[in-house]
Amino acid sequence: MIFTNLKDSLQNESLSKEIKKCIEFTNKNKIEEYEAGVYEVPGTDMKMNVGHYTTKAESECFWETHLKYIDVQVMLKGEEYIAFNNVHNLKKIKTDEKNDLIEHEGDELFRVLMKEGDVLILYPEDAHMPGVKVNEPISVKKVVFKIKAEKI
Repeated sequence: MIFTNLKDSLQNESLSKEIKKCIEFTNKNKIEEYEAGVYEVPGTDMKMNVGHYTTKAESECFWETHLKYIDVQVMLKGEEYIAFNNVHNLKKIKTDEKNDLIEHEGDELFRVLMKEGDVLILYPEDAHMPGVKVNEPISVKKVVFKIKAEKI
């Protein structure tokens, strides 16, 4: 897991070429104006999932990991907690290979507060529970870029 911000040019310069493309694309485009959905990132083999949703209580969220993709999550509007643990500390309960999604159960190791402009990079072993409300449920807009793990 790597945590940074869209404006943190010093740290972002040390990231892989593919991750830097995600940050550059976000900085150069008004993704917050996109409708929710899945889009191709022009000039790459990456996809991005644009989400508009309401945060929830932790009891309504679930743990997830991915087999083939690295997530580059960028908070565009709003804030949420993302709970975190290593996949080896959790129990696998469901696998959906078609959608590259594995659901888990277990305890939180720690959580990260995502605010506007924050970037969270999650690798396949990084179990995460997104969408957890901070105080009250609020509407958020977030983009999740999907990079093939073998590209990094």
